[in-house]
Amino acid sequence: MIERKHERVELDTECTLYFKNQSDIMARAKDVSIGGMKVGCDDLKLLYPHITDHCLAEFLLEVDDGVQIKNIFLQVKAKIVNGFSDGVGLAFQGLDQETLGLLEKVVRKSLQAGDVDALKQKDGVSMRSDALAILKAQLGDHIVDAVNEIFIAFLGMSAEAGPFVERSHFDEYEPPDTEVTALIMFNGGITGGVHLCSPLHFGIQAAGAMLMDDSLDFKREQEEMVWDALGEIANQIAGGIQTRISGNFDEINLTPPNVIVGPNFKINYSKSLSSARQFFKSQAGPFYVECFFA
Repeated sequence: MIERKHERVELDTECTLYFKNQSDIMARAKDVSIGGMKVGCDDLKLLYPHITDHCLAEFLLEVDDGVQIKNIFLQVKAKIVNGFSDGVGLAFQGLDQETLGLLEKVVRKSLQAGDVDALKQKDGVSMRSDALAILKAQLGDHIVDAVNEIFIAFLGMSAEAGPFVERSHFDEYEPPDTEVTALIMFNGGITGGVHLCSPLHFGIQAAGAMLMDDSLDFKREQEEMVWDALGEIANQIAGGIQTRISGNFDEINLTPPNVIVGPNFKINYSKSLSSARQFFKSQAGPFYVECFFA
């Protein structure tokens, strides 16, 4: 139940409710407390059937980072617990005391940039900037353009785009489970990265195409130059994506590539990462490029 003992503060901002059946409702927040919030919409008949349903509530907030006011979208797991004449009540779900303390700052409109970073690490809560919302709408095209550019210029082959798949709001993020994964991290204006994921034979053939050496085979798969070449392909793709998205963010930095053979990830990924995967097929074999963002 929503804890009415907590201070409730008026919060007039846009709000979207995402449901497990992949439907969503555009609504508007009315007030918020540490324990939950109240939302309404133009047609309340859309909301009332969802009483007792679990959802992901996403609402727009303004955050002062000490330099300027920025817009962010806060996403919180919730359950619609009751109805009113002008809306429905949501109870936040699965939040620990520290997270509730950070949400209290949301209620009191005292959330700062450091608190945003802390909230990003919490289970049951995720956030994205308004620029990231714009980016996600364009991301598939950016990945396809970057891949085609690099494949034609460096590998002498084309890549045919297949499905574009975004992580569901209700699924926890899991890193790729492929034979070979090349990783480039983003930091600075955006936190996240790019994975180039493939079966082993693609990694070897793509590296051979870049090195102009068609003699590479599975017996030589562990040679350092093969993984260096594959890492450079991933680096070029990530750089192409970086160039295309840089207009929406402050300066974005790339880390050196890291190639992982097998599911041997030693990186602790946040379960609430936003991610999208663009699948391809090519002469070297199938692969996909994943972009992920905190």
